[in-house]
Amino acid sequence: MKKIRIEEGSGNVFADIGSRNPEEKLLRAQLLAAAQAIIKRRRLTQAKVAAATGLKQPEVSNLINGKFTAFSADRIASILSSLGYEIELRVKAKAGRRPTTHHGAAVS
Repeated sequence: MKKIRIEEGSGNVFADIGSRNPEEKLLRAQLLAAAQAIIKRRRLTQAKVAAATGLKQPEVSNLINGKFTAFSADRIASILSSLGYEIELRVKAKAGRRPTTHHGAAVS
């Protein structure tokens, strides 16, 4: 019987596979997934998404089909805003790391 090696992931598949800028890629993927879920939940057609966001049909197709490399995080955030959503960003210390203070501003 062949042994199977299992390795625990970091929580960021892009970092795990050695991609460049893995945090930015993960952010884009998460934002894109949120946009896709909203479009699906609201049962929006590509035409309605295009009208609401100002995207051209090929761009809407890229969005719906998950081609996150076609969009920056800012652009996806703008699309979400056009669909009536706000994005909240939370910054916290990594597990096991102590937050630092810079110029009087505490980061938690």
